[in-house]
Amino acid sequence: MTELLYLQDAYLKDMQAVIVEVSKEVAFPQRWMIVLDKTIFYPRGGGQATDQGMLSADTWQGKVSQVLLKDGKIVHYVEADAPPPVGTVVKGTLDWNRRYLNMRLHSAGHVVDFALYLLGYSPNPLMPFKGEHEKKPVIYYQGAVEEDFREALEKKANELVSQDLPFSCRFVDYQELERETIYLQPGLPQNKPLRLLTLKGVGSVADGGTQVLNTAEVGRITILPLEKKEGMILVHYRIS
Repeated sequence: MTELLYLQDAYLKDMQAVIVEVSKEVAFPQRWMIVLDKTIFYPRGGGQATDQGMLSADTWQGKVSQVLLKDGKIVHYVEADAPPPVGTVVKGTLDWNRRYLNMRLHSAGHVVDFALYLLGYSPNPLMPFKGEHEKKPVIYYQGAVEEDFREALEKKANELVSQDLPFSCRFVDYQELERETIYLQPGLPQNKPLRLLTLKGVGSVADGGTQVLNTAEVGRITILPLEKKEGMILVHYRIS
């Protein structure tokens, strides 16, 4: 129903869209659930935080506090005294600083994962399980390794950053994902588009979020002390 502009161009900061559905969120008297015909707002998921920003019309404006994929729809949770009617043309504006940081954190997670692959640890003996790319970013790997590879991983990740390698994305079907990716992580969502994310000269993985254009935009990556937990190794990182 909603055209996903954020997957076509992650650097779009504003847009015009038409409201196609409006409903009231029962638990919050001044928050409305709005569905648009197109959106630049990324819904929280895949370990990436929700976008925030503003929706506005000639005599109305509301703050987009959260965006979620709900029952197959991209739902914008908007704080306002009252909602505009269905059919209203609104301008959407991202909180760009938040979005760009989220993009950098997300892409940094992929750089770390590609670096671990180049070091020979992923996807065997460490199989990527899931990533969280918000305030305390971390990647979960199933498996065990005795040695502490933290320093080697940080060095390799920052080598990739310094090489200013381009990321590219394209929509593919599941069969092509199986053929082209280094690995397919478990539990890939079936209710949202997936793309083949490729880091030039390194490899490809499945992805459904927003990414920066190249590794240089990520910035310096610091790998924090490795954490071992219930048959997993957790790789915590930060960017600067």
